[in-house]
Amino acid sequence: MAPTAAANSKGSNGNNSDHKRTNKRAPPSRVSQCYNITPAIFRTDTSCFAGLGSLSRSFSHSRSVYRELQKHGQHPDAAQKQVAEPEHDPEHDFQKSERAAQAAQVNLSAKLSKEGKGSGKAGFDEVWRLIKIARPELKWLAVAIVFLDPAEDARLFGLTLPHFFIGLGTILTIGAMANFGRIILLRIIGERVVARLRSQLYRRTYVQDAEFFDANRVGDLISRLSSDTVVVGKSITQNISDGLRSLFSGGAGFIAMIWLSPGLTGLLLVMLPPVAVGAFFYGRAIRNVSKGIQKNLGTLTKIAEERLGNVKTSQAFVGEVQEINRYNKQVRRIFALGRKESTIAATFFATTGWAGNMTILAMLIVGGNYVRTGAMSVGDLTSFMMYTAFAGSSLFGLSSFYSELMKGVGAASRLFELQDRHPSISQTVGSKVESAQGVIKFNNLSFAYPTRPAVNVFNGLNFEIPSGSNVCVVGPSGGGKSTVASLLLRFYSPTAGSITINGVDISQMNIKSLRRRIGMVAQEPVLFSGTIAENIAYGKPEATRAQIKQRIAIARALIKDPDILILDEATSALDAESETLVNAALASLLRGRNTTISIAHRLSTIKRSDLIIVLSNEGRVAEIGKYTDLSADPNSAFSKLMEWQMSGGDLLEPVRPSEQARITEQDEIEDDLEHGEAENAEATTEEVKKNKT
Repeated sequence: MAPTAAANSKGSNGNNSDHKRTNKRAPPSRVSQCYNITPAIFRTDTSCFAGLGSLSRSFSHSRSVYRELQKHGQHPDAAQKQVAEPEHDPEHDFQKSERAAQAAQVNLSAKLSKEGKGSGKAGFDEVWRLIKIARPELKWLAVAIVFLDPAEDARLFGLTLPHFFIGLGTILTIGAMANFGRIILLRIIGERVVARLRSQLYRRTYVQDAEFFDANRVGDLISRLSSDTVVVGKSITQNISDGLRSLFSGGAGFIAMIWLSPGLTGLLLVMLPPVAVGAFFYGRAIRNVSKGIQKNLGTLTKIAEERLGNVKTSQAFVGEVQEINRYNKQVRRIFALGRKESTIAATFFATTGWAGNMTILAMLIVGGNYVRTGAMSVGDLTSFMMYTAFAGSSLFGLSSFYSELMKGVGAASRLFELQDRHPSISQTVGSKVESAQGVIKFNNLSFAYPTRPAVNVFNGLNFEIPSGSNVCVVGPSGGGKSTVASLLLRFYSPTAGSITINGVDISQMNIKSLRRRIGMVAQEPVLFSGTIAENIAYGKPEATRAQIKQRIAIARALIKDPDILILDEATSALDAESETLVNAALASLLRGRNTTISIAHRLSTIKRSDLIIVLSNEGRVAEIGKYTDLSADPNSAFSKLMEWQMSGGDLLEPVRPSEQARITEQDEIEDDLEHGEAENAEATTEEVKKNKT
């Protein structure tokens, strides 16, 4: 109580002596004048500084004017009481919950590596690569940094009250505009970085060989392309911006503290080395736990993808409970890791917060002695404590920045592992294949799948396929029939031996050029998302709509495997060569199994018919017979029709009134193509059949 009483006595009765001591030291600084304020104002300022928002920083400039206008002596005991109160930061809990939400979004696990690409203990290699990824956006990032505090140099001293409020309103408006510019620039930069990352990773993933996709689940790769890129993008845009803001704010606060009292600042710096060491170990622990969360989230995605993709099989074997338990078990693992991360974060921030509070308490004790001995004024001590709170909040922001950066490094290590992987079979080297016609030879070929190197599929395989022949490869299940096609397409490389086409080893050929010369209908056909037209024309994008529609009609009829098949001008949209190929394929598919009724006027189609029925204009049968018999009689109706057609006419069919209003099959196909609704094809066929009936 004695020191307090002495201080009170000096504050109330010793104004002249205080003034003399101040004059002996130096003329009173603007800082000490501005911060010689009432306890109520000090309390308001502390809450504003705790937020560290752009508006609160702008408002801090106007406070200096208000202090100058409201110069009052401050009770030292009251000031010390206000400073000693522990500061509650409302953003603390929010930022911790935000970090937990970000960790829940991370979804990173793949067969490439359990922990991602190796790096230094601190992860600085990944940080440098992340900065290089954001290099194209550095100019806009610099503009965003400029908006951190545009009113930093504004000073409103000696203004009248109306001018003060006008200036304050201007500062608040500029601060809001700067905040708008900073946020929108950082958001756009972040989206650009994420888009660039996703594009690069997808390109690197799509050119990998079959061995890569055998070893890595699709769900794991999707998680890298989606959530991991978002984490990395934020770590090098929004997070860096927040870190720079904290760095600049903290630097300004420390400079002001050194100017006011080097001794008290030195006392504060004693705390920094242990905090820095703790932050290093905390960052490493957070990075490792985050990697574990990411890996297990990737496994969770893989489980969901596999089980939901085969839900009918699971339901058929009554495995619903088993699969739910499997999923929940993985969820519990992720929860345990998340709880561990929360414990580590809580321990670190609680420890650093306690150390900071103890440091402030020590500074209050030492600063109080300075005030009692006259080495420091009450205003200077108040200003110093204000700057201490400012710097402490900035230090907390830097800790959060480092934590989020380590999470980004954990995600980046896996992304860079994928980005740096090169396929074992290059798609760019090799000679161009002008033609794949010729004899195909498998010469003493041996092969084992890379994922099962101990199991040989082929051992000294030898055979030859003559050019232009129709060869069928048969054998038991698992005997390697499909592997022959995979090796011919160079999805894999043989472990021994070679495959040649017309005497040229396919390993010397360009893969893309070779595959363009080979057509394949896989054992399990794949339809890509999109329209029927896009799927049919996938290998020939320049195909016309007429060609696409013709093939849809043929495929829709053949898929039913009908006893009676009606081909109504099925090849009318094809050229002569394509028509020959389609008719040959249809003949091989339908001979001996179906009754086929072809409605045609092309001579090539008619010649292949076993029987020809000629209708007259009266709607009756004019004649029936084989092509050879009908064409031999020049007076037959068939011969006259052919003669008329060959002379430039066309085979006209009368349109019945009942058929004028009905929807034709071609109209239905056209509608399917325009709307891209592949699932309506079967319903359309049924509707057409009903209309015809």
